[in-house]
Amino acid sequence: MRIRVLFLLSMAAAASLCAQDALNFPVPLAPEPALSSPALDALTRQAAQRAQELGFPTVAAELYRELLAELQRYPSLPRDDAADRSGLTLALATALLDDNRTAEAERVLNGYAGARGAAWHLRAGLAAARQRNLGAARSELGAVKAGELTPADRPWYFFLQAMLAGAAGDPIGAGDLYQQAVRAATTDLEKARFSLEREKEQLLVGPVSPATAEQTRQNAERFQGTATGYDFSRSYAVMLDALGQRSDAEAVLERQLLLLPGREERQRADDFRLLLGLIAGAADGGVGQRALTQLLETGSDPGRRRVALQLLATAALHGPDHALFRSELDKLIAGSAADPVLDDLLLFRAEWALADHDDARAEDDAHALLEKFPGSPLKGYAWSVLTGSAWEQRRYRTAADDAFQARAALPAGEARAELGVVVAEAWYRAGDFRSAADAYAEALREPPAIVRPGNLMFQLVKADIDAGEAGIASGTAGKEDALKDARNALDSLAGNPAFDAVDRWEAEWNFASALQRTGQTAMAYGRLNGLLAATGPAAPPALPPELRARMAWLQARLSLDAHQPRETLQLVDAMVASLDGIEPGLRTDIASTGELLKAQACFALDRDEAALDILKKLRADFPQTDAAVRSYIVEADHYVRQDRIVEAQQLLTRLADDFPGRNDYAPYALLQAALLAERLGQEKNLNEADKLIERLVTKYPDSPLIFDARLTQGDLLRKLNDFPKAQQVYESLCNNFPQNPDVIYAELALAECHNAQSANDPSHAESAIRLFAELRDRVDAPVDMRVEAGFCLGYLYETTRGELDRAQAVWWRDVVSAFLLDPERAGGIGAKGRYWMTRTLVELGELNERRGRLGEAKQDWELIVTSGLPGAEIARAQLARAGGPPAKP
Repeated sequence: MRIRVLFLLSMAAAASLCAQDALNFPVPLAPEPALSSPALDALTRQAAQRAQELGFPTVAAELYRELLAELQRYPSLPRDDAADRSGLTLALATALLDDNRTAEAERVLNGYAGARGAAWHLRAGLAAARQRNLGAARSELGAVKAGELTPADRPWYFFLQAMLAGAAGDPIGAGDLYQQAVRAATTDLEKARFSLEREKEQLLVGPVSPATAEQTRQNAERFQGTATGYDFSRSYAVMLDALGQRSDAEAVLERQLLLLPGREERQRADDFRLLLGLIAGAADGGVGQRALTQLLETGSDPGRRRVALQLLATAALHGPDHALFRSELDKLIAGSAADPVLDDLLLFRAEWALADHDDARAEDDAHALLEKFPGSPLKGYAWSVLTGSAWEQRRYRTAADDAFQARAALPAGEARAELGVVVAEAWYRAGDFRSAADAYAEALREPPAIVRPGNLMFQLVKADIDAGEAGIASGTAGKEDALKDARNALDSLAGNPAFDAVDRWEAEWNFASALQRTGQTAMAYGRLNGLLAATGPAAPPALPPELRARMAWLQARLSLDAHQPRETLQLVDAMVASLDGIEPGLRTDIASTGELLKAQACFALDRDEAALDILKKLRADFPQTDAAVRSYIVEADHYVRQDRIVEAQQLLTRLADDFPGRNDYAPYALLQAALLAERLGQEKNLNEADKLIERLVTKYPDSPLIFDARLTQGDLLRKLNDFPKAQQVYESLCNNFPQNPDVIYAELALAECHNAQSANDPSHAESAIRLFAELRDRVDAPVDMRVEAGFCLGYLYETTRGELDRAQAVWWRDVVSAFLLDPERAGGIGAKGRYWMTRTLVELGELNERRGRLGEAKQDWELIVTSGLPGAEIARAQLARAGGPPAKP
């Protein structure tokens, strides 16, 4: 799904759906989470709606097609698919009608699967009228119940009546109805849109004979210079266009523009220029484009100027006119500050800039519109532009604020409700989970049609969970109280019928997982026990059968995590015996994972033979299930605990061989098999591990394990003394995964690779020095890594360059003083950093001793002892050899 507002599809400027992070992670015994999100859908829908309202129906139609295609790709999205598809289909048909693709619109309407109410009949009538099937159009109009129409559809209702009145030879009645359509529009832009539709409709005259056209020409000449003559000239141009004589029609209109007197006929000139633009077209620098540009620049009627703006903008979506139109907007905006269409111009330039990836310009224009025209009906559009720009740049806090303002600018309705979800999700993605929870609660008071209320309830609980865990992590909340809001939300929502079984299950799973992560497994287990055992009038509403089955599985799982394996065996047996009536797929998932839990419980009870028999039977009874695949990992873990490394490795390799299509498990099995081979330590084992990793990265290039696998491979190659190949691996990681938080370890390993090769090639020494210096100075690097890098840097200065003063400065100033002697940093030195600190002080002491600075050398060695660093015995030996008293820790 693409979210770049307005022009994204036509300009190929959009972000793909997969670029958007998922809101939540997979939950066992539940459908896979969709890659989309309600907020992303809402932004796309509002972009489509805005494109249509601003006069870009082609763009709107493409966006609606994308949304419909997404329903097909992701059938488990959190919304009512049938109702959603119906609404999107009607929106697509509307865009196609706006775009004069009437036959396409009719095909879309014929494929409509929803109830054919007033909205459907209205569009079917418009399609029939456009194709001059007037009988069908009247029939569809008669089926429209005006009271069922939305405010957005009411102008079209009058428009259809006007079309039919005009076709029936009632121009006065048609004119009145066209005016009603314009008056029913809610903004000046919408009014301009219907004025444009009227102009287009007037071009669709019935069959014209050359004789009729000739008579009209004669009348135009007879009454030349009068209002009647101008009307005849206009009609004559329309007839010539209908006869296929476009250039003659253009010539008539251009001549009339030259003959018009000055100020008195400005409105008539506007009319002729608009008609010339419609007949000749608004692109390619022709007479039509020039006429519309002049109308936009000098027209007396703001409504017609807005029509010209829409026509020029639509024609400039592609090709050389794109930059020209942007320049035209720049010129007009720089003109009079009192221009009555200045807010329209600012909005169009903001949208145009957004499509050109000029986010700063887009935001400046949107802010200018809001500041200069605080009462403009376009301010909702401006806030939407700001929301889309901030979301595109992942500035989610700003997006939340902007969406809140956009929502406040709209009346109650679907668009306003959708923005409530955007606000909530933006806060969630920004990591402000408390604000997100409040916003989800607000969205539940006005839920949009695009998302099931149950999904909003799940997200509310999830936000409360994350807020609680964040409080624990920051030390602002104790673990006993931190998740209280999530528990209260779960309990209060449990009786709501909209909180369906899947959403409730996913919420309970996430809550139980959070309790486990915070060391409250017993509480999680007790909660599930209470939910499943509750009876009597005070008990919560009965759990639906499928939810009860999922809860029973979680209860068994938690009993194992709570170190109650005997209870696990009993709970699994009771659970499996109560699966009658459960949907077959879910029943298979629960039964198979239940058997896996039993095997794990037997291992915990040292009933190894029974556990292995259960695993064997599981693979036979449920061969293609997740549980069967995971059984290999469970058994391999058992062998590892028994130090049967070869058997564990063989089992993991078998998993990868037997289930090559399981991208979720096979790469993991290959990586674990490689790590076990490395653990065996022989050269043949290291080579085998290297081959396993190469198989992983070749067969599963999109696996999230690629980075870890390549990092492991580089370490293997270093153990095999193949430093050139290891260097290539680390360089690949640094180049291809620059945003990975662990890439810094690849940078350190790369520096060490260069260091290892520096004895035979001075260029490697220079590369190593550069990399170690960068790592020493990186404030975002772990302290242990910076200490190690500082030691290696000083060692290279001493051994490869002979720069002893520089080596001493690095070791003392950048390692010892910067970390060991700094009270705030000293506590952050871990075991590995302490090892490198000892090596630094040993080498520094020996360097001082060789340079005749025995007193300083003794101080260096004494620091090892007094700081409690490892290697104290070595330091005491050095001190004894140097004749100093033994240092005391």
